[in-house]
Amino acid sequence: MSPVALIPTTPDVDSLLKPSDYIDPANLRTAAPTETAATHLTSADEKFSIGTWRAEPYAEYIEAYPGDEYTRIIEGRVTLTQDDGTTRTFGPGDAFTIAAGWRGEYRVDETLLKQFAYYVP
Repeated sequence: MSPVALIPTTPDVDSLLKPSDYIDPANLRTAAPTETAATHLTSADEKFSIGTWRAEPYAEYIEAYPGDEYTRIIEGRVTLTQDDGTTRTFGPGDAFTIAAGWRGEYRVDETLLKQFAYYVP
């Protein structure tokens, strides 16, 4: 891996995406979606990673988000609904964070392509 690397967006990233399994089937509220991902960088201890992820529309309920995540939406829409009812929808160009322990519904409204930085303590 090169010490400096471009993180591609569409359509160049499509050739890098491989089947993935980030979604826990036990959390699903809808049918399991097709999901693909590419990891662009991982720390030596494997606690931090940067990647790109694509998923078809689906919804899941997450009891406790396992890590801290920064997300930038390239394509599509995602809606996050916290347990207190607070709802936020994000689309192309939006960036947001999810803190470890977050609880609520994660719903992909339109086929989603996102770049992420993720840390699991």
